[in-house]
Amino acid sequence: MSLTEEQHAERRNGIGGSDAAPALGLSPYKSALELFIEKREPRELSPLEVASFHWGRVLEPVIRQEYASRTGRVVRLPTGTLRHQKHQFMVAHVDGVTDDGRVFEAKTARSADGWGRAGTDEVPHHYLVQVQHYLAVVGFAVADVAVLIGGNDFRMYEVPADAELQQMIIDGEAEFWSQVQRGEPPEPDYSRADTHGLMRRLYPGTDGRTIVADEDAVHHRKVYENASRMAKEYSTLADASKAHLLFVMGTATRMTFAEDAIQLQRKQINRKEHTVPASSYIDARFSKLKEIA
Repeated sequence: MSLTEEQHAERRNGIGGSDAAPALGLSPYKSALELFIEKREPRELSPLEVASFHWGRVLEPVIRQEYASRTGRVVRLPTGTLRHQKHQFMVAHVDGVTDDGRVFEAKTARSADGWGRAGTDEVPHHYLVQVQHYLAVVGFAVADVAVLIGGNDFRMYEVPADAELQQMIIDGEAEFWSQVQRGEPPEPDYSRADTHGLMRRLYPGTDGRTIVADEDAVHHRKVYENASRMAKEYSTLADASKAHLLFVMGTATRMTFAEDAIQLQRKQINRKEHTVPASSYIDARFSKLKEIA
């Protein structure tokens, strides 16, 4: 759903459907730590997020109308913010509700990855968590998810309410919301590429203190130093191996590797003078071998 400024403010004071998977650490797009920071210190949307919301706003009515045409159901748009009767931190801005008591959710997707056969409940897991969050808030027994994949593949899925899963979602969201209110960040997922950047957002300044490293910090310093050393060694080894291949090639344009159809291609790149002086250099890179002239 395309949210108003007031609804965005409501979401900052609770957990909405699209927050559910990140809050539980189940989103491929956003970590629990990033969501925590957003709840504590709201930020402006990035250009990519603005574009995503724009196209969602444009396509949502189209998907809703196609769903209504195919099912014969009347879809109505609730006004305002819906809240769970017991767990007030749980909010919902659904894409629609039908006259026969179903939650309607519209999605767009670039590919069919994660989407099962139409008519089943096989939707990507983070959307499943979102829909179960909505069902828990409104108390309905079923939700229909309509998705337009790749701009031309329209599918509908039926997701029944799952009381056990909803309780897990409620418990997980309650713990996360308690952390937000206490100002205690969740444990970062250190395997995510964006975690290092999130540290700058979580702790943007310094307070002049000096702390003594504990055993865990000493361990991770050693891990960092060893990994940095190995990365440098492997980078040097990679450069040396590539130089060896270039020496073998001499002035040849390409070298092909028959076993896996890879080629190393050399070509001269001429840069026009712009903000840097004009220059000429040799670009050499590996690529999949499509055709050898």
